[in-house]
Amino acid sequence: MKILIYGAGVIGSIYAAKLFKSKNDVTLLARGKRYEGLQKKGLIIREKITVEKITVRIPLIQHLAADDFYEIIILTVRLDQIESVMAELKSNSRSSLLMFMLNNPNDLSKLADELKPKYLLFGFPGVGGIMKNDEVDFVQIKQQKTTIGDINKVKSSSLETIKSLFKNSGLKTTISNNIDAWLKTHAIFIACACAAIIKENGDSIQLGRNKKSVQAMIESIKEGFKAIKNLGIPVKPFSLKMIFLIMPEWFSITYWQKSMQREMGTLAIAPHANAAKKEMQLLAIKVLKIVHSSSVATPQLDNLLSDFINFHATENKNPH
Repeated sequence: MKILIYGAGVIGSIYAAKLFKSKNDVTLLARGKRYEGLQKKGLIIREKITVEKITVRIPLIQHLAADDFYEIIILTVRLDQIESVMAELKSNSRSSLLMFMLNNPNDLSKLADELKPKYLLFGFPGVGGIMKNDEVDFVQIKQQKTTIGDINKVKSSSLETIKSLFKNSGLKTTISNNIDAWLKTHAIFIACACAAIIKENGDSIQLGRNKKSVQAMIESIKEGFKAIKNLGIPVKPFSLKMIFLIMPEWFSITYWQKSMQREMGTLAIAPHANAAKKEMQLLAIKVLKIVHSSSVATPQLDNLLSDFINFHATENKNPH
């Protein structure tokens, strides 16, 4: 299958390397210094738990041309970068299947309408990591498989093909029967988790050691989940519903205090929270818009996300 990974950050690099190593026809779109680094060193990723290291010389491009053909384009850009790639996607007439793999709790139907007649799928990675010196250290998140789906809730042959591609490349993958609800649920969780980490100086270990801060994060997420339930949106996946809405709070606090001090916090969440503050700010704004459309009060979530948005806005005005 001829695949383009559009975006060579942490996530794009992991998926490109894994798919390429599994003998797929993969091209990676990168720009600027990242493109130059890949040209010099190749694509290098390292799995933190298994210590598996993959080094590949992958075909690179810097722009998607109007007549380029790929059987699927997988976009791993950030939420705040979507608008910047739309012109290239619209002008390309030969690639009809796109999959967005990023934080995006709403606007899915709008994206699909804008890019018609292309067929859009959505998903979210089950990996996280950090890039240093053009090399990526990562973990596969045990609690979260790569999740993909169709906003029309159709289990298409394209979804099955992509699931097989990922699984055959060593990426645990599942198909969600309601990817829109999944992305909204995840947006509430990750916006609150990242805001809580940033509040603790960007240090997930420091957050994990602060029981009061972890409790505030959990209560914020609970409020958000109750708000979307009020809107008729199911909390998905069940694992997030279980840990935040079903298990007793003492258990949730203990679980997240430990998780924030381990790979879940230090590699899967904190690096992105620190590297993508603009994206997280935009996500926080979108989450507030969603929960405020319900009749459920969300005071803890409002305080946590508003503090993060205001802090980030001040930080941008007064760069160090």
